[in-house]
Amino acid sequence: MDMFTRPVIEFATRNVVSVQEGEKVVNAIKTMVNLDIRRLPILRGDKLVGIITMLDVLDAIYSWVSDKNAEGSLYSDIYMKSVAEIGTRSVITAKPDTPVGEVISLFLRHNFGSMPIVDEAGRLLGIFTEWDVLKIASELDFPHRVRDVMTRIVYVLTPYSTVMDVLEGITIYKFRRYPIVDETGKVVAMLHAKDLLRFFAADETIDKIKQGAVDEVLNSYAINIAKSPIFLVKAGDPVVDVIRKMLEYDVGGVPVVNEEGTAVVGMVTEKTLMLLFEGSAE
Repeated sequence: MDMFTRPVIEFATRNVVSVQEGEKVVNAIKTMVNLDIRRLPILRGDKLVGIITMLDVLDAIYSWVSDKNAEGSLYSDIYMKSVAEIGTRSVITAKPDTPVGEVISLFLRHNFGSMPIVDEAGRLLGIFTEWDVLKIASELDFPHRVRDVMTRIVYVLTPYSTVMDVLEGITIYKFRRYPIVDETGKVVAMLHAKDLLRFFAADETIDKIKQGAVDEVLNSYAINIAKSPIFLVKAGDPVVDVIRKMLEYDVGGVPVVNEEGTAVVGMVTEKTLMLLFEGSAE
């Protein structure tokens, strides 16, 4: 049987961590951070009614801090809201026997990052994500080089960039990973969106937000919260080697540097690697 015709449930995560629709956002983000996951399906009883993701939370925080007319507090207006108020209600789902190639094609066409799998009654059976696509890609013999799948649009930070700079990059420019470079252009740290979520989930940060010290939080230096591992690739490197290393390091994005290693010239991410499947997954 061709891999792409196999049921998606074979490749999905089955023991899915979920959250009930009335759960507070603060508890959801702590769960995501503690378990190192990016999304939580939202249930009403055992039925899927939505999903809340890391990006939903960060977008909501950015929207609040950018709203000059916002009343109340960041803690009460975001952290203490229910996940159903912050998350996405309209969720595209798959059935367990949907061919995995069909799901990957939907990811490509609609820029999805995940798809819950439900039975006929709407009960959650699993979830298929970009990470699962990466695992499939690691088992295939792609002849491509990094230059074939990298994006040449890169958003880099400096050691003086702030948390607010990262929030803007995530919300406005939709970048989830940031090389932090010194004055020579050398990569000195890597910050992923999950590092930012970890920062906003930390008890120390939450205490400052409760006290109203939101500006202090936003003006924190991004380099101090950048905890993601660093590895760099070059445009001529084999894609299959990069994919396997991404899985080994548990990172969803890698900076591409020039031959001298002195400048970032692109990024390889889970989404750009989807290009490997264009045409073949249909």
